[in-house]
Amino acid sequence: MNQNKINFAIVGVRNFAGVHIKNIQKLEKESEMELKGVVIRNKRKNRPEKEDLSSQGIKIFDSYKDLLNNGENLVDIISLPTSIHTHAEMANQAMKAGYNVLLEKPPAPTVEEIDRMIKTEKETGKFCSIGFQFIHSRSIRRLKNIILRGELGQIKEIATKGYWPRYRSYYERNNWAGRSIVEGNLVLDGPMHNAFAHYLNNMLFLASREKSDTASLKKVRAELYRGHTYIEADDTSCLEAETETGTKIYFYVNHTSQKSQDPYTEIIGEKGRAIWYKNEKTEINFNNGSTQEFDNEGIDPWLEVFRTTARAHRGGLERPYCTPSNCRNFVVAINGAYESSKTISPIPEEYVEEFETEGGKFKTEVENIEEIMDEAFRKRKLLSDLDLEWARPTDSVNVENYKRFQPFLANH
Repeated sequence: MNQNKINFAIVGVRNFAGVHIKNIQKLEKESEMELKGVVIRNKRKNRPEKEDLSSQGIKIFDSYKDLLNNGENLVDIISLPTSIHTHAEMANQAMKAGYNVLLEKPPAPTVEEIDRMIKTEKETGKFCSIGFQFIHSRSIRRLKNIILRGELGQIKEIATKGYWPRYRSYYERNNWAGRSIVEGNLVLDGPMHNAFAHYLNNMLFLASREKSDTASLKKVRAELYRGHTYIEADDTSCLEAETETGTKIYFYVNHTSQKSQDPYTEIIGEKGRAIWYKNEKTEINFNNGSTQEFDNEGIDPWLEVFRTTARAHRGGLERPYCTPSNCRNFVVAINGAYESSKTISPIPEEYVEEFETEGGKFKTEVENIEEIMDEAFRKRKLLSDLDLEWARPTDSVNVENYKRFQPFLANH
């Protein structure tokens, strides 16, 4: 094994596994790491990828079990860009087999699963790095340090909104997209738990008074709606939460908008207001009239996930930036949201339009949803707090000392 590089193996070659392969191969040029193996189960379907990777000297494993059993002298870290409902079990298996793990977000659907991952880390001495890439971004980490130094004062509230329309093809890309349960396992696919999960985790990270942690929550209230008629998961969602230190968290996301609007986060403190724009820039306006502006300094946070995971393996970091322990509060927020909502409410058909676009894509739009969620964001309200016929009120759920998810199964 090359002692100068950290050797990775990736489970899969399609969809997001392909992104993991490209990221590692970019970093090979920096002498940071090397891709040594991939798991390809269906070699006929993935013949071009198999031939390409084999020609580069990358070992092809027939199955995950094959990798776990025979990768010991070849692989340091196993990368798992796999289905949400497989995350916890596969990560636990890898750590028990002696490997460190890089796990794609979200870490696990339930708090019980994340707690088992934390337990496995402690028992094995291995780590599981979670791929919440924006926690690895220079802008978020700089903003966190500004908050920790007290320059914004006590953080009163943090709010994010983001709208990404999704076509039918998005929900047909695998067997779990748009599903709450698949093969008897909870998935909880939806904008809060999947596409926009990073941004909820960002808010919890910024709300914490500890450098590496996310904020523990006191209570959660959420509303989950569905506009797409052919899925079972939510696609239009809002959440409010309160941390144990009193910071309010607000989250407004959907896949049913007419146009795309990248996430936008406001951080309101006693001494000023910060705005974070996805992966572009951060602006801070202090109450004393001074301002700051900064960005990611040209550093790709997706690549930083792999760099920091490799550094943690070498011992250059005490622990990865994202772990099951400091992502646990994200899972609690998601579980609390589903318990608060109790069910996913279909939006009445008179407010939903489904049609084929000029480009041949099948699209679902909810009438005026951007304006509705913009108003909710501006007023820091949930949709049922507005004068909206189809919205359904929900109750807050206490999530202090939260240890068990009581899954909503209303649709099953």
